[in-house]
Amino acid sequence: MDLYPLAEEYRFRFREPVMAQATGEKRPPTCGEWYLSGAIVEAYQAPSNLATPFDIARIVTVRVTTGYHVTGVIPFVGLGKRTYGD
Repeated sequence: MDLYPLAEEYRFRFREPVMAQATGEKRPPTCGEWYLSGAIVEAYQAPSNLATPFDIARIVTVRVTTGYHVTGVIPFVGLGKRTYGD
């Protein structure tokens, strides 16, 4: 269970602590879908349908204990997909 941080521009969008978890799919993300990218892997949300394949991710709520030991992962179902323009 590898967890990845959200890219800087998305980190303060959520009230609870969240991270991204790879779903195991590798394909071009659709508008509003989360994907993993970067030399230091972070999660991004696709602003439109992309043509390049990426590892698809889902946002999960994490419970953190002292020392940042993750004790559980719960699928995040809050905001849904975002759309950017038409």
